[in-house]
Amino acid sequence: MKVFKGKRLLILAFGLGLAISAPVAQAADSALKAIISQAKVVFGDEELKLDKPLVNINGSLYVPVRAMGEALNKHIEWDAESKTATLHDYPFVTGKYEWKNPPSIGQGLKEGGFSGLVHLPGDPDNVFYTLADRGPNGQITIDKSKNRTFPVADYKLRFYKIEVTGEEVKVLETIQLKLPEGKKNTISGEGSLTGLSNIASDEKPYDMTGTKLLPADPDGLDLEGIAYSPSGDTFWLSDEYRPSVIQVKRDGTVLGRYVPQGDKAKLTAAGAQTPIFDTLPAVYAKRIANRGFEGVTISPDGKFLYASIQSPMMVPDKATGEASRNLRILKMDLGTKQVVGEYVYVAEDAKSFTGVEQKDVVISDIHALATDVLLVDERDKLEGSAAQIKRVYKIDLSKATNILGTKTSEALEGLNTAALAESKIVAASKSLILDLVKLDYPYEKFEGLTVVDKRTIAITNDNDFGIADYDDKGNLKFTGKQSQVWTIVVGEDLY
Repeated sequence: MKVFKGKRLLILAFGLGLAISAPVAQAADSALKAIISQAKVVFGDEELKLDKPLVNINGSLYVPVRAMGEALNKHIEWDAESKTATLHDYPFVTGKYEWKNPPSIGQGLKEGGFSGLVHLPGDPDNVFYTLADRGPNGQITIDKSKNRTFPVADYKLRFYKIEVTGEEVKVLETIQLKLPEGKKNTISGEGSLTGLSNIASDEKPYDMTGTKLLPADPDGLDLEGIAYSPSGDTFWLSDEYRPSVIQVKRDGTVLGRYVPQGDKAKLTAAGAQTPIFDTLPAVYAKRIANRGFEGVTISPDGKFLYASIQSPMMVPDKATGEASRNLRILKMDLGTKQVVGEYVYVAEDAKSFTGVEQKDVVISDIHALATDVLLVDERDKLEGSAAQIKRVYKIDLSKATNILGTKTSEALEGLNTAALAESKIVAASKSLILDLVKLDYPYEKFEGLTVVDKRTIAITNDNDFGIADYDDKGNLKFTGKQSQVWTIVVGEDLY
C-alpha cells in the first residue's frame, strides 16, 4: 500500500448525497498519514469512475476535488489567493473580449463586422482569424422603395488576424483581398476588391443618401465565413452574393471563386477579373438575396470543404423558401475542387418558439470537427431577452442522405419532414452542444464559431459596423454595439 505523508492537503466537502462503501485501512501510528483507499463512490445508482484514488487520513476518507468534479460533470476553479475551490456548471464563459477602439473608415464609421471565426492549428489558443463582410451598409426608404446603401463605397474587403487578451480584441494584422498580379478591378481601378453587388439583376447598390445608384462590381463579395486549409496553407471564404466560395492566399490574393453553374458567363461578361470556376450546382443561384453561403469550414485533414446556405432557397419560389425548414450543406473535394455531396439540415420549427418567424431561423457558421462531423451555429433574428434560438449543434453527415444531383435537390424547400421521410431522405441528426440563450448572450448576429480545444469553443458577433439604418430625416443611426469574442467551455468532449 502506498503511503503519503504531509499536511498540505486540499479538502472540500460535497453535499451531493454520496454513498461511500468499502473497508478503510487504519493508520499504523499516531503520525498524520495519507493512505490510498480502494473505496467506491456511488452517486444515485451508479459508481463514479474517478481518475484519481480516494485517500484515507487517520481514519477519515477524502475525495479528490477535481476528479470528483469532473466525474459529476462539474468544472473546478481553484483560486490560490483566496484558497477557494468553485464548482461551475457546464457550459460557462471563460472570457469576453471586445474590439474597443477600431480605426475610423470615414462617414463617422469604424471598422467592424466579425462575420466568421477560425482558429488555426498550432497557433496560440488566444489567436484567431476573422473577417468583415461587404463593409458598412444600411437600408433607407426612398419613394416607398428600400434602397441598399454603401456609406463607404470605396471600402476594401479584408480579413484580420486577432489576439484576445485581458478583456480586449487586438488586431495583429489586417489583410486586404486583392486580385492576382496584373489584374485591376473595374470599380477601384486597382487590385483591391469592393463589397458592391455583382450584376444588374442583384440587389442594387446606392450611395450614402440612397439616391445615387453606384456601379455594380462583378468581383464584389459579401464575405460571411472563413476557413483554413492545412493541406494548401490557404484560406477559404464564403460569399452571400452568388453564392460562392473563394480561395485566397495568406496575403489576401484571390486564387479562385467557385460559383453556381451558369454564373461564370454572367460575371465574365460584366468584366470580372477574378479566376472563376462554375462548379457548384446551378440550383444555388436561386438563393434569397442576402441569404447565400454563410458558413464555411474544412475538415482537419484538409481534404473536404463544407459550405452552408444561410436560409432555404427560392425553390420553386421565395414564399416556399421562407416557409421551409430545409437548409443545405455542400461538400467539396479540395483535391479535385468538385462538389461531392449535398445534405439536408432541418432548422428548428419556429412555431415552437415565441415571436420567431421561420424565414429568420438560419445557419450562421459551421466548424468541422472531423470528416463529415460538424458544429452548426443556428440562430434566430431576435436579441437580448427576446432571443429564442442561439444554439450550437453537433451533426454527422456520414449518416445523412447525399441528395446531390437528385430530384430531391431540385425540390427540397417544398418538402416537409413527412415528405422527406416518405422519400427515405435522412437529414443530418442534431445533438445540442450549447444554448447561448441560457448564457444571456446579448447579440442577434452570433456569426462566428470555431474550436480552441476539445472542450472550448470561441464565438463572435457581427456588429454591422454599428449601423442601425436611418432616421426619418435620412441620417444614419448608430447602435454603439462593438464586436466581441467569447470563449466558452462546453459540457462534453467535442472530439
